[in-house]
Amino acid sequence: MLDPWNIHREVREAQTILREVGGRAPRFFRATAGLRNPELEPVLAHCGLRLCSWSKRGFDTQVGDADAVFNSLARDLKGGDILLLHDGSAARTAAGTPVILDVLPRLLDNLAQTSLHSVTLNDAIP
Repeated sequence: MLDPWNIHREVREAQTILREVGGRAPRFFRATAGLRNPELEPVLAHCGLRLCSWSKRGFDTQVGDADAVFNSLARDLKGGDILLLHDGSAARTAAGTPVILDVLPRLLDNLAQTSLHSVTLNDAIP
């Protein structure tokens, strides 16, 4: 929702902070909630970033039913899919545990059973 100058400033500042914290700047950018405007991609190119989004999401921050989250991620899963999962702000099950703690082990087992495996974006896109 920002103009190109403010997008550039925010992305540049984030890159600096992430480089300091992680030892290197990220190569990929995921827009918050997937929201982006036409001004974003030229700014990302200028900052040396590639826009990356997801192909499957389980709404693990909103849905407290681990089976529903798992099923939505695992249904028709194929090589090259990019799954959106969250390690914070996760929805909670009826027992009060983060949904992702139930979903992730099952998802990894499902990948193994279907001869798929998870990789980082850096490994998938050299």
